[in-house]
Amino acid sequence: MERSEVDIQIEDNIKSVGINKFAESDYGDLYVRVNELGGFLILETIIVSATNLKSKKGSKLTFKNQNETLKLESDENKIESDFSNAVKKSVTKIDYNISVEEAENFKEEKYNEVHFEINGKKILFSVLRS
Repeated sequence: MERSEVDIQIEDNIKSVGINKFAESDYGDLYVRVNELGGFLILETIIVSATNLKSKKGSKLTFKNQNETLKLESDENKIESDFSNAVKKSVTKIDYNISVEEAENFKEEKYNEVHFEINGKKILFSVLRS
């Protein structure tokens, strides 16, 4: 996916609320942030892409490196993108419940790739390095 001025504007808007780009692919960009909601830890994710994502069966997110795999399932089954006519992009927000131990994995650069699965289709994202 070639980055345009619109992509940079979207990224800046997402960063302004404290969510950083974690990974990217030809398909789109993945943003993640560990947050606490009602006393529970969640991994907030945002996928920005040209495709509208919709599911009634939830999604899965798998983080991988050479030695370790972390698999997460969305906390809600109903997933639907919000499409912005102004920027012609879909923005999909999905939360995943995580443990304190799992949250620790996101404090350092630990993973190389992320697999996102929805409706039996998989998207491979490459994790960004600082």
